[in-house]
Amino acid sequence: MQRTRRDLLLTGAAAAGFSGCLGAEGVRYPDEPPDTTQPGGSDGDDEDDGPSVPHPELADATRGVIDDTFWFAASYRAAIDAYREATGDVIAAVASTREQIRKPTDPVVGMVDDLETVGYGAAERAADALEPHFFPRQLIRSRVENHLPALSRAARRNDADRFVEELDRLSRTFSQIRTPLYISGTYSRDPVYNRLLDRLVPGNADEVFVELATPFRRFATVAHRPYADEEGFRPEFTEEPLVQSRRDELRTRLGPVAQSVRRVREAFYTFAPRPPATDQAADAFRGSPGDLDVVPVYVQQYADVEAAGDALTAVLEAGETDGREPLLPVTEAADDAARWHRYYHREARSDRTDLDRFPGVQYGYLLQAGEFLLATGFSGDAWEERPRWQGRLADAWVTG
Repeated sequence: MQRTRRDLLLTGAAAAGFSGCLGAEGVRYPDEPPDTTQPGGSDGDDEDDGPSVPHPELADATRGVIDDTFWFAASYRAAIDAYREATGDVIAAVASTREQIRKPTDPVVGMVDDLETVGYGAAERAADALEPHFFPRQLIRSRVENHLPALSRAARRNDADRFVEELDRLSRTFSQIRTPLYISGTYSRDPVYNRLLDRLVPGNADEVFVELATPFRRFATVAHRPYADEEGFRPEFTEEPLVQSRRDELRTRLGPVAQSVRRVREAFYTFAPRPPATDQAADAFRGSPGDLDVVPVYVQQYADVEAAGDALTAVLEAGETDGREPLLPVTEAADDAARWHRYYHREARSDRTDLDRFPGVQYGYLLQAGEFLLATGFSGDAWEERPRWQGRLADAWVTG
């Protein structure tokens, strides 16, 4: 008889989530002395080099993802405020200069030099706040430079009328790059589509839709390529990304994987196909992001590599393992792909029936990379019973 548990899994958005279904030339060097160190032994130095770093390349990639995620969660608003303050100072300087123009001979080249200094200073302040996530320096400098020649000519010719006109144009152009509409589009975090998206999806980012959430910061958003105006009817999402109820469901599936001792940051991500824009409104996607074919990834960052190793040990002791394998099928995984623990643990409820007589089992993948503990693919279905579960996780940084 055909099993029906997959239908049961699909009844909830979050349940669908974790099933998915995470020597230079010309230079002569002396010969090196022979290596007298015994394999696995000591080289005679009493200093301890410390624990080795598991999967250092994946750890570096994960660190970039987490750092950028928490920049949006914790620092983005202050950075935008700094940008608005810097550009606002240019507008204030223009207004102050304008008030000094009383007669035709009042404009002087020194005023233009002062405006240039204020504008360039604003560019540097905005860049300090937003880079390397966004790059406002050249935008601000060019907005200033576009008006300097006309202002200089008018000042040399004592053409106060033309000078004031150009001041007004300069003020307007800076007002335009301070509006909420401009800022939300150029320095967007809903959706995110700057370098964080490329770090999340170093594969085909054009086709992937990502949710991200940092529970402690109470921050959640999506990351995907923006839709062009001419693309037609865009998807309409009826729920915020990774709402509390979905995160709670994911935590239930993770069970003992969540280890808070010496944990410094945690984040949830989901990966799904980016819903296309359509020619007809009725054909456009409408619903919760969790209704997409999502595959979640859970990331925990610890104080150091040793703390992450302790967390991994605690998780393994609370469940069972069944070998190790890459996240992608062997035929698609790179030769040096990380081999994840096939990990399972018993839950208080079952995905298969409505009865509570038997605890359900959650099957997933677990890996330590540096100071991070990564988990993905948790489901009530065993690994071999859900081929091709990876979906758009295949494009994510964790499969590299």
